[in-house]
Amino acid sequence: MEKIRGNTLVVNGTPIPVSSYRRDSSTVVHYEVIRLIDGTFLFARDHIDRLLSSCRKAGRPCSDQETLLQNLEILVQHEPIGNGNVKLLIYEQEGKLVSACFFIPHFYPSEEAYRNGVKTAVYAYERPEPTVKRWNESFREDVSRFIHKNAIYEAILMNRRGLLTEGSRSNLYFLDAKDRLYTAPSQMILPGITRKYVLDICRVQGVQVIEQALSTEEAIRMKSCFISGTSPKILPVKSLDEMKFTVENSITRSLMESFNAMIQNRNRA
Repeated sequence: MEKIRGNTLVVNGTPIPVSSYRRDSSTVVHYEVIRLIDGTFLFARDHIDRLLSSCRKAGRPCSDQETLLQNLEILVQHEPIGNGNVKLLIYEQEGKLVSACFFIPHFYPSEEAYRNGVKTAVYAYERPEPTVKRWNESFREDVSRFIHKNAIYEAILMNRRGLLTEGSRSNLYFLDAKDRLYTAPSQMILPGITRKYVLDICRVQGVQVIEQALSTEEAIRMKSCFISGTSPKILPVKSLDEMKFTVENSITRSLMESFNAMIQNRNRA
């Protein structure tokens, strides 16, 4: 079941105490995790669009964008948490469509992690429907154990063809010696909301983007590596198993600075 932070959640537009929330664990759940920064949701409409797209692709009923946005606003009115991650769910229970949102525990990288990069390791797994975001309890538990056992920040998924596709909860990028950026094609992965803006910034800055998933043999020849996601934003990777990467890369640092500036400008708007 869900790990909930705070005392209140919102179910179908109604605030209720956490103690009274019950969800059948066998239900199919489509979800998003949205970051709240100083009382403002980051890229909320993008996240909700992806949530509704996941429902449609899976042939499941879904709500509408404005109703879900309103639910998020009701949550922040009743739960006095100014910063953190909010989980937004859509599922069916007892023949009724349910939408719920609540704060969840989060872990954001330290300043040291942004300066020096993080460790990652390869985890053999291929999402059955990569572009559909559906909660998978067994996968989440297994990969969490793997991350804890190996003392790493993120598990990098490798598919049956031996290609590195994405992180367990992030998107993956490599930079070669010519500062060309490699990232897996959108149809092979869950295209992250942060990834969307990373690629936008690349276009503005003239960074060449090659949508190609790499094998470990190809990845070992790359100069730099980073991941992106709701919690890490843009985070340098210093190692992937035995592979080592240069953390101080001018392209990576420029993307980080531009993305952080974008967030600050949105919060001031």
